[in-house]
Amino acid sequence: MIYGLVPIGGRGTRLGLTFSKEMLPQKGFKYFNPVSNHLVSTMQEAGADEIVFIHGFEFKKDVIDFFNGANHKHFLQKTEGFSNVLRELLVNLTLKNDDSVLFGMPDTVFRGNPFHEMVAHPGIMCGLFTTNNETKVDRLYVDKQKFAVKQPKGPNLQDRFWGLLKFDGIDIIGMETDNHFSTYGEIGDIINQYDFSCINAEDYLDLGTWDNYNYYLKNY
Repeated sequence: MIYGLVPIGGRGTRLGLTFSKEMLPQKGFKYFNPVSNHLVSTMQEAGADEIVFIHGFEFKKDVIDFFNGANHKHFLQKTEGFSNVLRELLVNLTLKNDDSVLFGMPDTVFRGNPFHEMVAHPGIMCGLFTTNNETKVDRLYVDKQKFAVKQPKGPNLQDRFWGLLKFDGIDIIGMETDNHFSTYGEIGDIINQYDFSCINAEDYLDLGTWDNYNYYLKNY
C-alpha cells in the first residue's frame, strides 16, 4: 500500500485569504484545479493508493469538499508539533512495515515527479531541491549527510533542502517505538536519527507568499 500524506495545518496568515491557501488556483487549467492538487496528482501518478490529509487547528471544509473521493481521508492533528503529522498516520491507519508513505507540502509546485524514483528505493528517501535565498529550510551540511533544521544558507550548509520525502511503514513505526515524535518537533530532526538517501530533483516553488504565487503565475 502506498499512502500520500499531506499536511494542511497552516492557516495561511501571510496571504490573508478568506479560504484555505491549499485552494489557491493552479495555473494552466480551464477549470478550477487548486495548487494542492499538484502534489496530490504527482503522488497518485507515482502509485499512491490513498491520500491522507492531516488538518491542523480545525478541519478545512473547502479542502474536504474538493478532495472527497473514496481514496481521500481526512484527520485532525491532535498533538502539536510538525513531526506529529507522521504520527497521525499511525494513530488513524493500520500502517504495515512494507507500506510506503509519500510526503510533501500542499502549497508548493515542482517540475517532474521525483516520487517515481523515491518509491523505487527502500528506506527513507529525501527529494532535494535548490534555493540560494536566505529562506530557513532543512539544508544538508556540506561535509556530512545530515540536515541543519530551519537554517539559512551558510558556509557549512548547502543550498539543497528536502522538499519531498518517502518513508517505508517500518520507518514511521520505528520512530514511534523510539519515542522520536515526543522528543523532536521537526521532521528533519527525526530524519537525522536514521540513515537516509537523497535524490536531486528539479526546481521547486513555495507558494506561501504573494510574491512567490505571483511569480508562479507569470514565470513558472
